[in-house]
Amino acid sequence: MRQLALILRDRRDELHASWIALLKGTVGAEYLDLLASALGVRLVRRIVDDMVTLSQAEAYEVPGIIRRIEKETASDAARRGALGFELMDVVAGLQQVRAAIWKVLIDALVVGDLPSFGETMDEMQQLDGFMDLLVRVEVRGFLEGRARPSADDDW
Repeated sequence: MRQLALILRDRRDELHASWIALLKGTVGAEYLDLLASALGVRLVRRIVDDMVTLSQAEAYEVPGIIRRIEKETASDAARRGALGFELMDVVAGLQQVRAAIWKVLIDALVVGDLPSFGETMDEMQQLDGFMDLLVRVEVRGFLEGRARPSADDDW
């Protein structure tokens, strides 16, 4: 996913703007406000930076990078679960990143910035696999965050 990751890195602002537009009507107003803030910008930046890091990593580095990504993603999702956000909003938010990626890549296609069709499809399969991993980890982290007792719980 090397070339697509670099294209997305160069179009991060467009990716975030597309993502926020896609989120309207998909997630709750409070969650949309959170993602439209600097937190959402950091989330998109981290996803793209992780794609770039993975795409440039040597094979022996990949397992460690994946573990770090899983840990950070699960931890962030656990915090959102503990804050009371809905699982559907959290998952829809991440799935809309995927939709925004497609939108940005279609724009890149129009201006001729995509690699050949075969390369693009191969890299898109890798990118989709990465996004699937993030969704699974985010759901697990969210549920773990909801399961943890908070300081407000009565004992």
